[in-house]
Amino acid sequence: MDLNYPSESAFLVLSLLFAITLIPAKVTVQFIGADYSNILRCALAVFITTITTLFVISAIDHFLGVILSFTWLVFIFNRILGMSKSWSSLFTIWLVLIQLAVLHGLGEYGVKL
Repeated sequence: MDLNYPSESAFLVLSLLFAITLIPAKVTVQFIGADYSNILRCALAVFITTITTLFVISAIDHFLGVILSFTWLVFIFNRILGMSKSWSSLFTIWLVLIQLAVLHGLGEYGVKL
Protein backbone atom coordinates (compact mmCIF):
# COMPACT_ATOMS: atom_id res chain seq x y z
CA MET A 1 0.00 0.00 0.00
CA ASP A 2 1.43 3.33 -1.04
CA LEU A 3 0.67 6.29 1.19
CA ASN A 4 0.70 9.52 -0.77
CA TYR A 5 0.56 12.82 1.02
CA PRO A 6 1.36 16.33 -0.14
CA SER A 7 4.92 17.07 0.89
CA GLU A 8 4.37 20.82 0.61
CA SER A 9 1.76 21.14 3.33
CA ALA A 10 2.10 24.14 5.63
CA PHE A 11 -0.06 22.48 8.28
CA LEU A 12 2.16 19.39 8.23
CA VAL A 13 5.28 21.49 8.71
CA LEU A 14 3.63 23.58 11.43
CA SER A 15 2.41 20.56 13.39
CA LEU A 16 5.68 18.63 13.10
CA LEU A 17 7.72 21.69 14.07
CA PHE A 18 5.45 22.33 17.05
CA ALA A 19 5.48 18.73 18.25
CA ILE A 20 9.24 18.27 17.95
CA THR A 21 10.03 21.60 19.61
CA LEU A 22 7.62 21.37 22.56
CA ILE A 23 9.52 18.81 24.66
CA PRO A 24 12.97 20.52 24.49
CA ALA A 25 11.27 23.83 25.25
CA LYS A 26 9.47 22.39 28.28
CA VAL A 27 12.69 20.84 29.62
CA THR A 28 14.54 24.13 29.12
CA VAL A 29 11.79 26.11 30.87
CA GLN A 30 11.96 23.72 33.84
CA PHE A 31 15.75 24.03 33.92
CA ILE A 32 15.65 27.83 33.82
CA GLY A 33 13.03 27.94 36.54
CA ALA A 34 10.46 30.21 34.94
CA ASP A 35 7.62 31.53 37.07
CA TYR A 36 4.93 29.92 34.90
CA SER A 37 6.31 26.64 33.64
CA ASN A 38 3.19 24.54 33.08
CA ILE A 39 2.74 22.72 29.78
CA LEU A 40 -0.11 24.91 28.49
CA ARG A 41 1.86 28.14 28.78
CA CYS A 42 4.89 26.45 27.27
CA ALA A 43 2.76 25.14 24.38
CA LEU A 44 1.37 28.62 23.76
CA ALA A 45 4.86 30.11 23.72
CA VAL A 46 6.13 27.41 21.34
CA PHE A 47 3.12 27.91 19.05
CA ILE A 48 3.76 31.66 18.84
CA THR A 49 7.45 31.00 18.23
CA THR A 50 6.62 28.52 15.46
CA ILE A 51 4.32 30.98 13.69
CA THR A 52 6.87 33.78 14.08
CA THR A 53 9.77 31.64 12.83
CA LEU A 54 7.85 30.51 9.76
CA PHE A 55 6.79 34.10 9.05
CA VAL A 56 10.33 35.41 9.40
CA ILE A 57 11.73 32.73 7.10
CA SER A 58 9.15 33.30 4.39
CA ALA A 59 8.41 37.02 4.48
CA ILE A 60 11.13 39.13 6.05
CA ASP A 61 14.23 39.93 4.04
CA HIS A 62 15.83 42.69 6.08
CA PHE A 63 17.86 42.63 9.26
CA LEU A 64 15.42 45.06 10.90
CA GLY A 65 12.65 42.46 10.59
CA VAL A 66 14.79 39.85 12.31
CA ILE A 67 15.52 42.27 15.16
CA LEU A 68 11.84 43.13 15.52
CA SER A 69 10.81 39.48 15.57
CA PHE A 70 13.53 38.74 18.15
CA THR A 71 12.24 41.57 20.32
CA TRP A 72 8.69 40.27 19.89
CA LEU A 73 9.68 36.78 21.04
CA VAL A 74 11.62 38.10 24.05
CA PHE A 75 8.51 40.05 25.06
CA ILE A 76 6.29 36.97 24.59
CA PHE A 77 8.51 34.76 26.73
CA ASN A 78 8.80 37.46 29.36
CA ARG A 79 5.01 37.75 29.65
CA ILE A 80 3.80 34.19 29.04
CA LEU A 81 6.47 32.24 30.93
CA GLY A 82 7.51 34.88 33.47
CA MET A 83 11.21 34.84 32.59
CA SER A 84 13.60 37.72 33.02
CA LYS A 85 14.69 39.59 29.90
CA SER A 86 18.11 37.97 29.84
CA TRP A 87 16.70 34.43 30.15
CA SER A 88 14.04 35.31 27.58
CA SER A 89 16.75 36.42 25.15
CA LEU A 90 18.73 33.21 25.60
CA PHE A 91 15.59 31.09 25.39
CA THR A 92 14.58 32.85 22.16
CA ILE A 93 17.93 32.12 20.55
CA TRP A 94 17.81 28.50 21.77
CA LEU A 95 14.26 27.85 20.56
CA VAL A 96 14.76 29.47 17.15
CA LEU A 97 17.94 27.45 16.61
CA ILE A 98 16.08 24.25 17.51
CA GLN A 99 13.31 25.13 15.08
CA LEU A 100 15.73 25.95 12.28
CA ALA A 101 17.48 22.61 12.83
CA VAL A 102 14.14 20.79 12.74
CA LEU A 103 13.18 22.63 9.54
CA HIS A 104 16.48 21.62 7.98
CA GLY A 105 15.94 18.01 9.03
CA LEU A 106 12.40 18.00 7.64
CA GLY A 107 13.74 19.43 4.39
CA GLU A 108 16.28 16.62 4.17
CA TYR A 109 13.47 14.05 4.47
CA GLY A 110 11.44 15.72 1.70
CA VAL A 111 8.91 17.77 3.67
CA LYS A 112 8.91 21.25 2.16
CA LEU A 113 7.39 24.48 3.33
